[in-house]
Amino acid sequence: MKSAPLILSSLFCSSLLLAACDTAKKPQRFDELTSQGAYSLCLNHDAGYAFAGSIHHGGSLWRLQPFDRLYNWNHKAGENSSIISCDFSPEGDFVATTDNRSIALWNRKTGEAIWLWDAPGNIHDISLSPYGKYALLAMSDYTATLFDIKNGGIKQKLRHKGVVYDVSMDNQGKFAASASDDSNARIWDLNSAKQLHLLKHNNQVRTAEISPDGRFVFTSALGDPGRLWDSKTGEVISAFPINSGFYSSARFSKDSSRLLTGSSAGKIQLWQTQTAKLEQTWQAIPKNKWVSNNVLIEDVAFAKQGYVASGSNGRIFYLE
Repeated sequence: MKSAPLILSSLFCSSLLLAACDTAKKPQRFDELTSQGAYSLCLNHDAGYAFAGSIHHGGSLWRLQPFDRLYNWNHKAGENSSIISCDFSPEGDFVATTDNRSIALWNRKTGEAIWLWDAPGNIHDISLSPYGKYALLAMSDYTATLFDIKNGGIKQKLRHKGVVYDVSMDNQGKFAASASDDSNARIWDLNSAKQLHLLKHNNQVRTAEISPDGRFVFTSALGDPGRLWDSKTGEVISAFPINSGFYSSARFSKDSSRLLTGSSAGKIQLWQTQTAKLEQTWQAIPKNKWVSNNVLIEDVAFAKQGYVASGSNGRIFYLE
């Protein structure tokens, strides 16, 4: 009999979650990039292109409008690479991809491989500077490492006290944000390698996204609300509530007035940046509800018309 209230409570909570999902809009449509899901699926800054690191079929570059697979990209000839992270340069001409221990730089227009390097350790995430000059790597060795991806060599090692899970650079490649297992995010001056601010959280931080102009940083820790920080002062500006999962991706609009987020529970949400006012919620569509109702959102982007999100199930979702 003591378990009855727990069962009723669980049913009640489930009803609430279903009701919350029902209030979310469905994507207008979606395209399928991989058949069995993706290790990584990133979008360029205006959502015209996507790169997919497929679980079974290696890497591929796609044009989204009109929809077409342009190139197959792998780190070894004749083999399908397990590409776990990727990023487009801000202007969109270059793409960087990583498996656990190598980094490749590609020309998005010609499909040519520019360089392939051995990584200085295990990589969790990559952020690419303008014109593919530098790559900031989120590393297992407790560093965010700034790597000269065109000439080779480490430019800076930004020290943390735990595994670094996520990194991002502003559109000028001058400032960066990093998220770590040590329950902190950090803001950096990349020219001096100076830590500007330590952003404290209550759990491991999985997402750190800096705005294109470097004014704001959005962070998300497991079990915590998302937070918007002033990069000059290091102070919290606003908090973004979440009722399940964590914020797995985020992107600022070009003028930083809007923030688009994706969660590990398949929600895509549009916010007013400084007030955290929610403007719209969408729910990603799983491939097989019998397996899981959730789709981790790998990346989000502001398209020329509407919004686009990519899911771990290998789908690109188009949102209005």
